Amino acid sequence: MSKYQVELTSDEQALLEKIDLRSNHRNHDEGRAAYLSNQQPILALLKALSERSAIPAQRVSYWRDPAYNNGRMKGSNESMFHRNGNSAAETYTHPHFLPYLRYFLFGADLPDAVIAAFEEHVGNPEWVTSGDIAPMCKYARDLMRRYGLERTDAAEEFFKLCLDMGLGLSTAQFVRRAVMQVR
Repeated sequence: MSKYQVELTSDEQALLEKIDLRSNHRNHDEGRAAYLSNQQPILALLKALSERSAIPAQRVSYWRDPAYNNGRMKGSNESMFHRNGNSAAETYTHPHFLPYLRYFLFGADLPDAVIAAFEEHVGNPEWVTSGDIAPMCKYARDLMRRYGLERTDAAEEFFKLCLDMGLGLSTAQFVRRAVMQVR
């Protein structure tokens, strides 16, 4: 949904067009070629976005704040890369960083129909109370089932969507946990 996409300058758009955002490639050689060709444009794009503070604050928090991480390892998503001995440049050009880059640029990776339905159900995020959380969680689970979304991915993407919509961190965590509990 373009509503959550970061507006890019023409120079940034040109850099983005040089980046292969796919996570999977047909073979190792193709993946290696993409990794090598992505390095310069990713670093240049992130520098340009950083200079004008174009990445929304909640997305930066998702990357840097340990409270946003749901993994079994403690720490931020960023710190997971640094634990492996990666420098900043190595982190941002690592193939496993691509999903974070996609989130920085485009928001949650959910079908537009799911995003629209969830937004309509939630209404104005400023008016969400603790009493709205259980129905919101149930609706997110229903959408996941109706659209045949994979549980783990959907849980994280609903979490990101909640953040982008302006819901609080604890509400987003409740939704993520609820979707993860679907069997």
